[in-house]
Amino acid sequence: MDDEMGSGFSTYDPLENRQSIYCYKGTDILINKENIRDAKALAEYEADITMIRQYELENEQTVKGKFGITHLLRIHKYIFQDVYPFAGKLRREFIAKGSTPFCDSPFIEENLQFLFRKLNKENHLRDLSTEEFSKRAAYYMSELNMIHPFREGNGRSIREFIRQLAFERGYIINWSLITSEVLLEAMITAVKSIEPLISCIFQSIENK
Repeated sequence: MDDEMGSGFSTYDPLENRQSIYCYKGTDILINKENIRDAKALAEYEADITMIRQYELENEQTVKGKFGITHLLRIHKYIFQDVYPFAGKLRREFIAKGSTPFCDSPFIEENLQFLFRKLNKENHLRDLSTEEFSKRAAYYMSELNMIHPFREGNGRSIREFIRQLAFERGYIINWSLITSEVLLEAMITAVKSIEPLISCIFQSIENK
């Protein structure tokens, strides 16, 4: 499940349709460690490998941190370490989806710093009821999505970040309790209304 449908190739709209610095020249295939040049093959390879890495994160808690930029980068690097050379690195080009532009690359780091300072001031959402945690987690999830710090793999990295945040607060999030379509629609809708995303997070908490 991801917000980037059709993983393994460029699903974004580069500025003025320029060649993406992350893709093989003349293609929209993301440069990858296996040098796979077929979009479908890369998508399948990426899905298989990252599923294993996500399983390890969920069951072995292989990445820990203090819920700041470094923590988020570690999560992304762990999930995509086998696939992309940019694993664990902030995006360096403008991207958009349709009419929705994401944070321009020169401002990604400062926006993340601002957001994580805010999260720190909220004591990383400690001592909140399930309902209140869902509301605040949805806010941070939607903000991270609009920043879109990575060239690929934002959805998986952001979900894992929120899952780990919930885990530290004593809540167990199981994203499989909702469909990928419902969550994707909630993420898109969050630009205007955060309520569906709040509902998704609440429904995904196993130990209410």
